[in-house]
Amino acid sequence: MFEELLEQYRTKSAETEKDLRGYQSMVQLVTTIEQMSPEGISAQSNVALLKKLEDQVNRQSKELRDLKAELMAGKGISPPIEKQKSKALDGHARNLIDLLSKKQGSYTTNELVEILGLNKTTVITVMKRAVALDPNHLKMTSGKRRKLYLAYIP
Repeated sequence: MFEELLEQYRTKSAETEKDLRGYQSMVQLVTTIEQMSPEGISAQSNVALLKKLEDQVNRQSKELRDLKAELMAGKGISPPIEKQKSKALDGHARNLIDLLSKKQGSYTTNELVEILGLNKTTVITVMKRAVALDPNHLKMTSGKRRKLYLAYIP
């Protein structure tokens, strides 16, 4: 009888140890998940922070381009108000002529894109229109690899 009780105690002890190991592995799993979750949360917050920083950089670079264009153009030149395309191009061309007469030199298309704040195709059209409006003072030349230059000749 004593041996039967000892055997029951051993089986019960083995079952309890088995349950204990299962509970310990579950606790270990939960602690591992807890350790991983702050890393996941911080990674998500890092991505959100990087997106915000990228938006700020884009906004500030646009403001910088605008300020640079204003400084290069001077305060006396105002952007064209006309709504029609041909009148707007004439306005841009006149602004470009005024700008080049004040700050003489040779400018590339890319420099004029930064100064005028227009896209490259529009700047090329404005350059051609400016040369058509004032052929005595403006000269458009092409350099290597189809690079366009616009120079003001006094």
